[in-house]
Amino acid sequence: MFAATLLIALNLVACGDDDTSPDAGDAGTLDSSPPVDSGPPDTGPAPDDSPWKGPWVIRGNTDRATVVWESRLPVDVPTIDYEPEAGGASMTASGSSVPWDVRGTYGVGNILVDEPDPPGVFHMNSVEVTGLSPGTCYRYSIVGYAERGGRFCTMHPPEDHTTPISFFVVGDTNPILTNTARILEAGEPETTEFAVHVGDLQYYDSIFETYQNWFPLMKPLLSAGSMFPCVGNHELEIDFELEDYYSRFWENPGHDGTSIRYHFETGGVHFFSLSTEHDLLEGSEQYEWFVARIAAAEAEADYRFSIVFLHRPLYTVAYKPPLLDVRDALEPVFAERNVALVLSGHMHGYERFEVGDLTYVTTGGGGSVRGDIDEHVMDYPEDAMLRVSSGSFFESMVITIEGDALRGVTTDDLGMVRDSFEKTVVLGPRPVSP
Repeated sequence: MFAATLLIALNLVACGDDDTSPDAGDAGTLDSSPPVDSGPPDTGPAPDDSPWKGPWVIRGNTDRATVVWESRLPVDVPTIDYEPEAGGASMTASGSSVPWDVRGTYGVGNILVDEPDPPGVFHMNSVEVTGLSPGTCYRYSIVGYAERGGRFCTMHPPEDHTTPISFFVVGDTNPILTNTARILEAGEPETTEFAVHVGDLQYYDSIFETYQNWFPLMKPLLSAGSMFPCVGNHELEIDFELEDYYSRFWENPGHDGTSIRYHFETGGVHFFSLSTEHDLLEGSEQYEWFVARIAAAEAEADYRFSIVFLHRPLYTVAYKPPLLDVRDALEPVFAERNVALVLSGHMHGYERFEVGDLTYVTTGGGGSVRGDIDEHVMDYPEDAMLRVSSGSFFESMVITIEGDALRGVTTDDLGMVRDSFEKTVVLGPRPVSP
């Protein structure tokens, strides 16, 4: 509330835009006229087709991945160079440049926001790299901008249940506050295959943070591999933010589904990203999609188990209450379809609950302001008895899957291991009760 009030006050004293161009700051419409100057008003270099945000990687699969970046003017033929990380021939792939009419705006004219997010026409450049080898890591760079690149790893084939799978988990990142940089350095996402982000990627609520400064600050994560996010409440802070920013940057990031709820798979382990900011109760579109899609996953011959990630936690006794109605709706599905792990954020701290065969982890200590880890212990005493680890610290996780073993290690921003667990997961569909 304080931040929101302060933001209103700051906007009241903000300077006006003195750009005399009739198109400046106007989202306009897409037509044959010259491209709108999408740069910050009155500051920064003249628009060109150089990378403005990114690159980053989405839709990592067994034989393909998509490299994405934003530019202010269209790129004739977006092209990247790539090669196997372990060594091998360099190859080239090309894609397309698509204009987006961005309506959402933040910080334009505000003297305290150095890098605002203005409206206007921006161009999303995407290169789908195909013909890749499963379970292999590659390095890439944008042609003409060798310093703008990173790595990605392809997914394991469904039948491969022996090669270890490792992925990085973080949530509630707020890099303008500087904590996130330490978390990423200590957590070493570049040593894993891909990243899961449990929501609240960026915080306009912190006043100074914008997507324009978020991308360079998050480069250690974005350059480390494919990132699979879920929608948090801070993805809906300003008008059109979900459509013009989140869904534009992470457009259909999985193997199937939408930008809001989707699925992907590696080595017979199926992942489901759900949105707690959209209806998840029984009978809703999202619920019915999830029930049908996880049933289809379980019917596949090489199904091992599933992992679900969503922003608001179903179990927590900290300063934000659990989503009890969503928990009541989803837990029977989790039990029936062999879900082994549920990851969430929202609460800026760490909690792990063991509920029967299912592990629930809240890993929201990605850099934003921390809260009271025990505020609701007395309100939910039965849940509190299920909490086996917790703490108010900045952190990230690395999850490793090897055969039927599921391991998790939680590391704080100073490199100290704060929690670890290992469990044996029963593989395949759950037996049908008589």
